[in-house]
Amino acid sequence: MENTEKLEKRRLREERQYNRLQKENGKKRYLGYLFVLIGVILLVDLLDNFVTNVNSNVTSCYITEFFIDGHLFGKDYTFEQGLSLNNTFNLAGYAIGLLVPFYKALGDKYGRKPLFIVSTLGMALGLVIVFLSKSYWGFLAGSFIISFFISHDIQIIYILEEAPAAKRATIYSLLKGIGALGTFFIPLLRLTAMNNDPTLWRNIYLIPGIAGIVISLLVFILTKESKVFVHDRLEYLSIPFEQRISMEEKAKKEKKANANKSGIFNAIKYIFQHKDLRNLIIIKTVFDAAIIAMTQYEPIMSQANMTTENITDALFLYPIIYCVAVIISGFLADKIGRKKIIVIFGSICLLSFVGFIVSVLHNESINPYVIGIFYGLYIGGYWIGRDYMEIISTEMVPTDIRASIIGAEGLLVYVGMAVGFGFVTVGQLLIPIWLTCLIFSVPCIAVSVILLTIKVKETKGIDYESIKE
Repeated sequence: MENTEKLEKRRLREERQYNRLQKENGKKRYLGYLFVLIGVILLVDLLDNFVTNVNSNVTSCYITEFFIDGHLFGKDYTFEQGLSLNNTFNLAGYAIGLLVPFYKALGDKYGRKPLFIVSTLGMALGLVIVFLSKSYWGFLAGSFIISFFISHDIQIIYILEEAPAAKRATIYSLLKGIGALGTFFIPLLRLTAMNNDPTLWRNIYLIPGIAGIVISLLVFILTKESKVFVHDRLEYLSIPFEQRISMEEKAKKEKKANANKSGIFNAIKYIFQHKDLRNLIIIKTVFDAAIIAMTQYEPIMSQANMTTENITDALFLYPIIYCVAVIISGFLADKIGRKKIIVIFGSICLLSFVGFIVSVLHNESINPYVIGIFYGLYIGGYWIGRDYMEIISTEMVPTDIRASIIGAEGLLVYVGMAVGFGFVTVGQLLIPIWLTCLIFSVPCIAVSVILLTIKVKETKGIDYESIKE
């Protein structure tokens, strides 16, 4: 009886969704909609880039306040001990992050737009909570909310599904590149709202938090559901309900993933049943293992005795370098392919990271802007390589499980991130943080780039509508 009631509720829910999508499919989009959509996505990407990087850019400030000066738990800490303990507490954030893939998968059932709205609002609320926090625990709560919602990347799926196949990487890179300028507001706010006073670090969270709430309203008012999602979801829902249930039951009995049934566990099955996608996810897991080490730039500079002012100066160059690099990568990716882009920018990342470490260690005689150039090149190269691995994965799977696949991918790469997290957390207690990050990240990035060239096929020019099981 209970199962019958559940099926009836599902039937009614999907019937309502079918009617709603039919109406939306029948409506013409208003004049200039694509430009409006691009504008809204750009605003969200500016916010996303700010939120993604803000904590990393004030790490030494809150470690000093909560651990060194605040004596959390009534104990005395060195900077390395405080940073290590903070990383340990962040394990709870990673545990919460394990729910992100299941959240992303909802985009395959309920659409891209609902998640677009909620995720944008979630990032904004996380910023406001950090600004209002009076204790370390309040800061952690806001940080956990931020880390949950920055992983959604619904705006990426939106633009990749709306853009013409031949120009997909170009349009994506233009948006991503301009959106990268969101990180420019971090050093700008360090200079103005924070006034380079490390005790005023909370001030840089307020204005972007308020702006994020406004942007979420714009997403609600101005955007429509992705055409690709509407088309594919209608195609699936047009199958009689009983037949859909029968298809799902048959798939369960055969223990095979149903291409028209979304969900994380089906997505994981799909990944391991498709060799190229499986190889890519394994390679990305190795690549993502370096993410913790790659994002320790502010503590590395702080521990090398760079002043707050010099760190702020160095941080100014990253958004500009990343913006230009992303736009260039997009134009090239539609011509030479995604794989070559990952190889090029992965190599730039490795060489520049070594240059960053050397220049930081000799910061007394090196201009902070030179350090900023190395920083911008290495972290920019890393993010570009990571993004194009994700683009390749979207170009390997059908639309009706795309969000689920991206979610499952995020879940699987947590294995690599956990290894990297453990290595950096323990390593920095034993050897300098710069050496810890260097000896772990370089092999991870080098191995993953080499394996990608050998084990993964090129996906340039793939038409999303043509991708079948």
